[in-house]
Amino acid sequence: MHILSTNQFKKDEVEKLLSRASEMEKSLRDSNTSKLLSGKIIACIFFEPSTRTRLSFETAALRLGANIISAENAMGNSSAYKGETIEDTARMLSCYADAIVMRHPAAGSIETASKVTETPIINAGDGANQHPTQGLLDLYTIQKEHGRLDNLSIAFVGDILNSRTLRSLVPLLTMWKNNKFYFISPKELVLGDEYRKYLNDNGINFEEKNNLEDCLSKVDVLYMTRVQKERFSNIADYEKVKDSFILKMEHVGKLKSDAIIMHPLPRVNEIDTEIDKEKRAAYFRQAQNGLYIRMALLLHVFNL
Repeated sequence: MHILSTNQFKKDEVEKLLSRASEMEKSLRDSNTSKLLSGKIIACIFFEPSTRTRLSFETAALRLGANIISAENAMGNSSAYKGETIEDTARMLSCYADAIVMRHPAAGSIETASKVTETPIINAGDGANQHPTQGLLDLYTIQKEHGRLDNLSIAFVGDILNSRTLRSLVPLLTMWKNNKFYFISPKELVLGDEYRKYLNDNGINFEEKNNLEDCLSKVDVLYMTRVQKERFSNIADYEKVKDSFILKMEHVGKLKSDAIIMHPLPRVNEIDTEIDKEKRAAYFRQAQNGLYIRMALLLHVFNL
């Protein structure tokens, strides 16, 4: 099966994935990981840069006994450079690998690739559209940190318009009751009309804000995001908004004592490094959780 979007999952499937991720975490902690993917080959093909997603998927595969073939700059060092279509790339990869992990800058590209092959494809991010494995590791992080997935207030801060993190996590959190969302951004990066319609049509409780301090004392999860330079066609537009929200220690002091600060990483300057030593700073723990959820997802696509 392909993993293209968090919208494809039902709640019971998500709960099983979270449980399996917990099993993987325990097995690694106990140095007792089964080589369930022994003999499998996983292709990790990234047309956009990645540190955490690519390396955690490769580590997940290796921990489970699989072998890896990869391209970390596929836009420049694969046949895409010569004009090969994403469909033909997927066809070729399916000849060599048992599963494909793919990132691409164009929204919808991974779904396009999935239509020409039965080899499982996992979407590792397609432009500003979806990043389902990020959404699932975020959900796992919130569950670990708070012990629940309901009755939460979550604020997303920064580049709301282009955030595939937001688009991937919100559908998962709406599976649980009484969750409220705050979307905090400069006016140039507010929710797109289509996504705002999706939220309204599905009865999702949300507010849009332009001021970070409006929500600090209310939230259980403060999710900071990077203003994504690569999504801007005009560098002047990026420069205008890139420093709109910078989280500092004085902001952290206004958070609840058990609130957590998340970030998909990489960060640029939107979280002061002084905050790293704060117990509420969960973003490096969050990145570590990516390994466990991606081990669970690799097993999931092979029905193991």
